[in-house]
Amino acid sequence: MMSEFNQELVRALANGDQQAHEQIKGLPLPVRMSLGMDVDELRRTENIVPMNSGFSIYEQKKVTQEEQDALANALAKRNRLLREAEEQKEKIRQEFLEKEVKAQVERARAGLAMNDRR
Repeated sequence: MMSEFNQELVRALANGDQQAHEQIKGLPLPVRMSLGMDVDELRRTENIVPMNSGFSIYEQKKVTQEEQDALANALAKRNRLLREAEEQKEKIRQEFLEKEVKAQVERARAGLAMNDRR
């Protein structure tokens, strides 16, 4: 399928050559799309990972220390809020159980059956 374009150009684009990208900027969109399909096919068949060309979906963005710190702080805050919510839920549950036990003790002292709620 890659017979339509210069194979050296296709290979250069597949490898992320910046000059090759500059050469094709002025081409009409349909031609660039067709060329891009040939480049993708070559990358798939030969397992090519392009060099840093500033235009690669394979390139991983560098994470700064500030971004890592912000993420760590956000996770710490989230974990603290989850822990506080869990503690509040447990406190409410304990208070409910204490009220239930107290009510059962009161019914037992009054001589009522445990399930008899009047």
